[in-house]
Amino acid sequence: MFTVGITGGIATGKSLATDFFAAKDIDIIDADKISRSLQEPGEEGYEAIVKKFGTAVLAKDQTINRSELRTLAFSNKDTKKWLEDLMHPIIGQKVLEGFEQAKSKWAIYSAPLWSEKNKFDRVMVIDAPRGQQIERIIKRDNSSAELAGQIVDQQLHRHLRVGFANDFLMNDSNIETFESKLDFYFNLYNKLADE
Repeated sequence: MFTVGITGGIATGKSLATDFFAAKDIDIIDADKISRSLQEPGEEGYEAIVKKFGTAVLAKDQTINRSELRTLAFSNKDTKKWLEDLMHPIIGQKVLEGFEQAKSKWAIYSAPLWSEKNKFDRVMVIDAPRGQQIERIIKRDNSSAELAGQIVDQQLHRHLRVGFANDFLMNDSNIETFESKLDFYFNLYNKLADE
């Protein structure tokens, strides 16, 4: 199967991109969604997180307060590393299962974190100016500008991320412009998958 990896920093447009491709019947394996599902009550990630942090990370309905967990992770490098070490192996297994179950001609793996281990036929990197990322995080998550800046700055540096790219999209305009760029790549990937 022809595979496409999509990555990008927070609030650059990865979800917009995967929604666009999903609407065209392309199977999406989304690391963020897998991570969230593994942090639901009763799941392995949930149990380990509650054991480590106690009820301080729980919302009133006993689900994990993702905003609180994000604040903990991005204010302490050891906490962030612990969470990554917990979640990455479990996510990796679910990703493999997702590709095995994919029905479309080609499929996408979407993740904010990237390494040399990720191997795909094509890699699309989506980026946005730092100021726009911060504005989007504040609007989307009701975060402070300070926390939004910390989150952006602690992610893989954009120059390193761009180094993985076969295809690079700058999402610094409106949705229509972004979608026209995505449409170009949809047609390209369809063609490459047929070859």
